Order: sequence, then C-alpha cells, then structure tokens
Amino acid sequence: MRITFVLPGFVSVPMGGIKVIHEYANRLAQHGHNVTLVYPMRIQTNALYQLKKAIIKLFDNLNGSEKILYYTPDPKVAVLVVKTISPKYIPDGDAVIAVGWQTAEPVAELPESCGKKFYFLQSFETYFRNKKQVLATYHLPLHKIAISQWIIDKLNAIGENADGRIPNAINPLEFFIENQNDSRTNQILSLYHPAKIKGAKETLAVLISLKKLYPNLSATLITARRPLHLIPSWINIIVKPSIRELRNIYNQSMIFLHASHWEGWPLPVMEAIACGCAVVAAENNGVKEYLVHEKNALLAPVKDTRTLAENIQLLLENDQLRKTLVRHGLQTIAQFSWETSTDILENILVQRQE
Repeated sequence: MRITFVLPGFVSVPMGGIKVIHEYANRLAQHGHNVTLVYPMRIQTNALYQLKKAIIKLFDNLNGSEKILYYTPDPKVAVLVVKTISPKYIPDGDAVIAVGWQTAEPVAELPESCGKKFYFLQSFETYFRNKKQVLATYHLPLHKIAISQWIIDKLNAIGENADGRIPNAINPLEFFIENQNDSRTNQILSLYHPAKIKGAKETLAVLISLKKLYPNLSATLITARRPLHLIPSWINIIVKPSIRELRNIYNQSMIFLHASHWEGWPLPVMEAIACGCAVVAAENNGVKEYLVHEKNALLAPVKDTRTLAENIQLLLENDQLRKTLVRHGLQTIAQFSWETSTDILENILVQRQE
C-alpha cells in the first residue's frame, strides 16, 4: 500500500504524538508499504493559532531550546516538507491519514487519488479554545482511528464511530532498567509543559509541599523548552534530553509524578515504568487505559494536589510498596508492543480498502 501521514507542522525532534506516528511509519515501511510523512509549513487554521506557533518558535530561539537534532526515519520512509496541505503537494496513494485536528479539514478536501481518507485520533482535543472548530472535524467524512477506548466512547457519544483501540507502547531497546531501585538518587521526576491541562501548576504545588516535609528532597523536571513558570532553584531542569539521557534520568529516579489533566494515552508514564519508576498520577482518561490504583500505580483525582502529595509521601516511606508497584507496572506495559499495534493499524487500513 501507498500510505501518507499528514502531520500538523514541521518538528525537528519528534515527541509525544509525532513520535508515535514516526514509529508507525517506520514499522509499516518495514512491512513493505510505501510510506510518506508530510510536514506542512503552514496549516489553514485561524490567525491566533499561527501567531501562537510563531511566538513559541521565537521563545525557543531566544532561550536556546531549539536544538538542531533532526529525526532520522527509516530510509524506506519518504519525508516531504511542503508549503501547505493541498493536492499539489500530497502524493497519490491508497491511504492518506490526518494527524491532529489541524490537518483533518484539508485532508478531507483532498482528491480521491490521494487515497482513502483517515483521521488518526490520539486524543479528543476539545480542550482547545476553538472547541466548536475541533468538534466539527470529528464529523468530517474521514475514517476515524483511535488509540484509546475513551476516545472511541467520546466519538460514539456524538454519533461517530472509530476503529481501534490501538494502544501506544514503548521501545524496549530505548527504555529499560539499568539501575535497581536501591541505587536511585533522584526521588521525584516529572515532565513540565506550560499548557494548563498538562498540570504544571499542580506538579509544582506538590513538589513545594513535599519539600517542606522532606528538606533533602530531590526533584527533576524534563521539559521541551525553558519553563514559563517560576521554578524553585532546588528543582533540577533538563531541556530536551536525548533518548539515552532520558533513560538515564528515569533510571536515577524513584517516583514519576504525572499531574496532567488530559491525555490520550501518555507515553512518558510507560517509559518511566519501563525504567523502574513507581508512578503517582492524576487519574486522567488516558492513564486509566492501563493504570489501576493500588495495583500498578497510585492515582488521585485530577487537580487534587493534596492526594498526589500524600501518595508520594506514602511511597517515600514505604519502599516495599514502591517496589511492588514497579513490578506490577512492568507486567502491565509488557502487554503492549509496537509490533502488535502496527498489525492492528495495518489491518484497519487494508480492510478499509475493500
């Protein structure tokens, strides 16, 4: 098959949902398909969105966050950086897949020669201010594919259907245990993102409250760019670590704090578990796809900083519980693999051709 993924803008270092698409592109190419990744430099969205992207880019340049670390896809995968999503730039094919709400409408308008039209949903993105515009994309004549059951349920609630679920997974060659729990020096690790739904405010509140109880507490934040929030000097900040650096950070940490309000299927949580971290998380929909309170993680209601802090305190004072959660977490994520998820995606694309 000739398969085209249309992504929401160009990125030099794929993370999150973009990294997921690269994973599928590489594996589908290895299955013998002709795969193309299309990066549009401009998407036909509102002016406010374009202005926001420009401000972020300027902020990155001024703060040195925009490293020149270009992702190298499988040699069999074609990469096109184009001006916009239009028939002039999108190749003919058998399947063309919109990635992100920003790409859905222009993909829906492509001619049939570009292939059967799909919409790969990694979240139900109604948290944007332009909620009506995002919701409208879910009613476009595109075959929806979802990574999580909760996304499928949301679509069903508005009268739409989706194929799936297609779970995220981790690459065991990238994320694995190097240091046993007894030799870990960093107590708490978390990701930082300035968006309100990512829980930066709650993360900092939890860490600051714990520091009062544990003066020697150590904590690290991983971030894609310099934080907008005021970060206490005792919290270590690491910007855009490489995979090797990230694995090392996970392996030096005891507890991974995930305070995000909204996730499709969070990859960092799986990465942290694979490297031996116990997880304390806000019980967002994505987390509930594979984490169960007191089985493989300690969960708290979204925005409940008091319970998050209490859960971390429990693990800091109960080493056996922490190790038990790690062991059960490892058993959980072993159930998911990119090989299986790629097979599911491939079967959906093939069956929709019939």
